[in-house]
Amino acid sequence: MRAPPASRPSRATAIGAAAFLMLALPFLVLGVFFLGQNARMDLRCEPQGPCVLSRSSWLGEEEVGRYAPQDILGVEVARSRSTRRGAAPIFRAQLRTASGAQPLAFQWTEDEARAQAFADTVRRYLAGPRTDALAVFQDDRRAALGVGGAFTGVGLGALIAGLWLCSRTLAHREAERAATP
Repeated sequence: MRAPPASRPSRATAIGAAAFLMLALPFLVLGVFFLGQNARMDLRCEPQGPCVLSRSSWLGEEEVGRYAPQDILGVEVARSRSTRRGAAPIFRAQLRTASGAQPLAFQWTEDEARAQAFADTVRRYLAGPRTDALAVFQDDRRAALGVGGAFTGVGLGALIAGLWLCSRTLAHREAERAATP
């Protein structure tokens, strides 16, 4: 009776392949999660028509709401009410509608003037005769691209390494089968 070989390369590479494939999964899931954050807010108003608020990510777009002119009550700049001592106030423009307040930006900002300028643009349009179209947006997708791209890149690298190790496992198993009589 013949003793099994002391080392089995197919087992070692199979374990490595499984480890890399399991490592790739959370990175790919988190990468898609960050790239899928709806961090761009678009407000488009037709002349004398409805306004459509939508948000989009690097992977898709969805409509938040469609508001008739009489359903829009105004625009305000919301201020955070942090209870932490010494916390800097943060601001975000919001569209007040008959169905509640809708944020016009994904991220809060420390720059009150920036949030106020965005709100003033929408406020001027709503106060006017609305004979022109309005298309304004707040795009905060840059941070999501950096983080999501990094996670996706690492996940793809681990996936490629895992698939390469799978191919090496199959080659080692073929060699082991050919070596056994």
